[in-house]
Amino acid sequence: MNIKGLVLALAAGLSISTAAQAGVTVHNGDFLGATGNSNGFEAIGGTFYNGAAGYTEGGVKVQYVGRELTTLTTLNPVGKHSWTPLGGGSGYTKISLADGGDFSAIEFLAGGSNWFGNAKLQYQLFQDGALVFSGFVNGLGNIASSSLKTIGFSGTDGQLFDELRVQSISGNKFNKYGYDQLILDNITISAPLSSAVPEPATWAMMIIGFGAVGSMVRTSRRRQAYAFA
Repeated sequence: MNIKGLVLALAAGLSISTAAQAGVTVHNGDFLGATGNSNGFEAIGGTFYNGAAGYTEGGVKVQYVGRELTTLTTLNPVGKHSWTPLGGGSGYTKISLADGGDFSAIEFLAGGSNWFGNAKLQYQLFQDGALVFSGFVNGLGNIASSSLKTIGFSGTDGQLFDELRVQSISGNKFNKYGYDQLILDNITISAPLSSAVPEPATWAMMIIGFGAVGSMVRTSRRRQAYAFA
């Protein structure tokens, strides 16, 4: 195998290793703390807002995908405003970084605008248009509850996301046309570090690769020396 072939093989091995280790952790409490990307809906100032147009604050973009306006009300908010479809919506809320970049973790406050029973949160996490992880969370509480529940997601072993879709409907499975009664507030996103340190397995592969390339170069030099002798 020549040097180019060896490098390509090593690159393929690293890609396979990274994909195999990807995963997601679901959090049921505050785990991020303060970051530079936070959206609490406080800068809008009005009671009603066109959710389909999208709203950006603190580098976080929130957009409602459905047929309803979004009302910013006093339904269990932190501050003066929160985000919930007016009278219930037919759709879901999409959350991303305003610049479209990747993020490694996200947390937010969530509840239901229903008056009776405990609300559920249905969610989908995406990376480059591909569904990475989905599911539901029980026990959000309803409009009569004293507080919203903190929910979050973080990638493990290098897993990143670029979009989160959330809603609160009656079933367990995400339904982009479902009757949505989700209340959202205080969304916080953690972007990955630009100079990430390689994983130990990656370091090992790199060292093996460098050693193999060096050995091939030395062998090639010896052959050239014999040819000139």
